Amino acid sequence: MPVKGLHTAAVLMGAGLMGAGLVGAAGLPASAAAGDTTPPSAPGALWHCPLPADPGSGLGIGVSLCWGAATDDVGVTAYDVQVKQDGVFTAIRTTTGPGSIVSGLTLGQSYTFRVVAKDAAGNAGPPSNELTASAGYLSGMPPSSPPPSPSPIDRTPPTRPEGPEPYAAYVNGAAGLTWTKSTDDVAVTGYTVYAWIDGAFTPVTAQLSSSGDRVVGVVYNLTPGRDYLFYVVAKDAAGNISAPSDLVRQRAMVEPPVASPSPGTDTTPPGTPTGMATVTGMDIPGGVFLAWYTVSDDSGIPPRYDLFRRTDHGYAYEGENGTPRDIVTGLEGGKPYTFQVVARDAAGNLSNPSAPYTAIAQPGGTSSPSASASPSASASPGSGCRVTYAATTWDGGFTTTVTITNTGTAIVDGWKLAFSFPLASQRVTNGWSAVWTQAGTAVTAENYAWNKTLKPGQSLYLGFNGTYTGENPKPASFTLNGTTCS
Repeated sequence: MPVKGLHTAAVLMGAGLMGAGLVGAAGLPASAAAGDTTPPSAPGALWHCPLPADPGSGLGIGVSLCWGAATDDVGVTAYDVQVKQDGVFTAIRTTTGPGSIVSGLTLGQSYTFRVVAKDAAGNAGPPSNELTASAGYLSGMPPSSPPPSPSPIDRTPPTRPEGPEPYAAYVNGAAGLTWTKSTDDVAVTGYTVYAWIDGAFTPVTAQLSSSGDRVVGVVYNLTPGRDYLFYVVAKDAAGNISAPSDLVRQRAMVEPPVASPSPGTDTTPPGTPTGMATVTGMDIPGGVFLAWYTVSDDSGIPPRYDLFRRTDHGYAYEGENGTPRDIVTGLEGGKPYTFQVVARDAAGNLSNPSAPYTAIAQPGGTSSPSASASPSASASPGSGCRVTYAATTWDGGFTTTVTITNTGTAIVDGWKLAFSFPLASQRVTNGWSAVWTQAGTAVTAENYAWNKTLKPGQSLYLGFNGTYTGENPKPASFTLNGTTCS
């Protein structure tokens, strides 16, 4: 199918980037592996890589893409390179290697790409991250004579959608929201609605209508009676995307409504968190310490809190806490960050989000504070822990987020996390929110002075960058102060 912004004469050129040159394209094999129903993994990080071609090669105008190889139980046979067009991704190239050249583009125009891996049976895995890149000269040098002046490029995004509110949609499994129309220097061409589903914000199909200066979006096919968080971004014809709206909570309609809930069913959300503020007096380089007022729930069980940080075009989940406070690290010192928090009870009911609060990250770049945990720290009565290890892997490198949760009944005052890599080639290069050391395959992370205390139900978020060769399996087990964690 034709894709706007790509010239029909030469949509794409030879594609797999391997070694220092170009290899020809290859499609899917003629026969599929019978009985294989397991899709490949998502490809590793997609990035705009340097073009492996000599200056003056005359490859035209386009973008050079690289990504980390995907894995499969049988074998990855192809990658589909997809470009976003009118909010929908379309496959425009199939290649066998972890790279592709996309040519025939418009000089200076931005394009958004992603990659999907396939196996011989035709199973398609989840997509890679999305990458937006501007088209340039693929030869690495401008032509000998100046090209015609391109049309003015629209680089101004629309304003963010303001004033999001719930909107009643009387259809079973539907949830509605409304917001003030965005504006743009040219024109707003549409909106994308995101919903918090199973621990991640996902774009969802919304039926849009407008009245005056307000837009109404109705999302269908949700779970009736379930609470959802939403936000909205606006877009223009050039592909510019606005900053996200504030978060808004809405419950999917149960239609027709029942006279009363089933006995014992909890449908009442917790109270709305208020009073978010910065806690001062702690040295947290590149971080902020946030606290807010405790809220209650009709069940009598204290709710948990989910903290979200606004990014350029969406929200980052900073994790959950059993207490009304959180320390966020890994930020840029001196930069403002906006947060909202939501309370969640044991039945999954969500409160309305708190009002947005903007905090300034403490200056970073200081030398590491001395760790106060003793290497010989031992488990105490009532101790218990849970560790999650989530790695984003690309060719030769990876970034890992580690979450430590105190599942015991005692306060942890000083901690040391320990684990071992399965392979000798896996190495920690640098980390944050802990003092990281490695000897052979053994890795330890010890607290700083500002994050030594871990209360029951509280979670800590730390991480590191690393390198590897071949495979990058996760550690088999973790201990905290000598206690094996779940």
